[in-house]
Amino acid sequence: MNVEVVAVALGVGLVGGAIGGVAIGALQAWMARGKGTGVLHFSRRPGLPLEVRVSPATASGAGPFDRFTESGKRVLALAQDEAIRHNNNYIGTEHLLAALVRTGDTVAAAALTSLGLDLGKVRTAMDFIVGRGDQTTSPSEITLSPRTKKVIELAIDEARRMGLSHVGAEEILLGLIREGEGIASGIIESLGVTMSMARARLLQMLAESGTPPPSNYAAPPPQREQGWGPFNRFTARAKRVLALAQDEAVRMGHTYIGPEHVLLGLARLSEVSQPDEAMKRIFATLGITLEQLRTELGKVIPPTGRESLASEITLSPETKETFWFVHESAGARPVVPEDLLLAMVRDEGSFAAQILARLGATPGRVRAAVGG
Repeated sequence: MNVEVVAVALGVGLVGGAIGGVAIGALQAWMARGKGTGVLHFSRRPGLPLEVRVSPATASGAGPFDRFTESGKRVLALAQDEAIRHNNNYIGTEHLLAALVRTGDTVAAAALTSLGLDLGKVRTAMDFIVGRGDQTTSPSEITLSPRTKKVIELAIDEARRMGLSHVGAEEILLGLIREGEGIASGIIESLGVTMSMARARLLQMLAESGTPPPSNYAAPPPQREQGWGPFNRFTARAKRVLALAQDEAVRMGHTYIGPEHVLLGLARLSEVSQPDEAMKRIFATLGITLEQLRTELGKVIPPTGRESLASEITLSPETKETFWFVHESAGARPVVPEDLLLAMVRDEGSFAAQILARLGATPGRVRAAVGG
């Protein structure tokens, strides 16, 4: 799996048929520039921690990063370190989350760890949801993802609401919570913590530390409301299937994610370096491998011979219909990969069901394997 693929921000923003709202692949993001905006630079000297400095965008104007406290700059430096650890060439919200936990002596870190979000759990979730690139990344290659830039904008606004002139780790966490749609929010929620719980705990601990928000501070409205779409109920496992399905579409040079790509994503979930044990058992019971599925699919829809761009990819109408079916049939419970597999075969005449049937996995066998 290459660097462009493992950096998929899973599931969020797919409503409307496009993945344009998701930070997909190794984002070709750019450092925030423009009027009143500075350029963020990272550097590392042997034996010393990462450093963050800001050069103004203009000779007379200071950028927003000049308004970061030492703890705020440390979060950005540690986020870059997390990106390098995962061989990602961008700083995503997930890297910010790990960095916030790593700061240790900040109220933000204390709030997160008190909710059970320790570094080990966060990194494990990152490995499972995002994965690691195959090639090492140098600091000079690191950029900010669009969602991370949004978090920083919201952090600056949170500092203003708090009556502060500088942005620290706590304001970055408030911005991360308020953005609410990136991989970080998915990791937080996958560990049983809602965005409102995280905000309430942080504000509580700020008050206990002697730095409460001003009396006129009001929590801004969330970026999205509960029930905004089906993907807020997808578990980390199900979101991982979406990422792998997108990768299959990219590999085949397709500009859409069809049910067949989702099927390949399900098969890949059983064969990755850290396989999903439930899906591994199901596909072993069916006696089907990923390569068999790829071969069978290639007979009908051969690869184009070139990889498509992640930004080109949309959901096919059939896939949108499948996802909405899963969303409705799951009711109030979280959506898991097994739901997606069962949806693939609910119609025996569907393309995915026919591919499986050619390999001996009839809809009845699939349902039995999932139920077993």
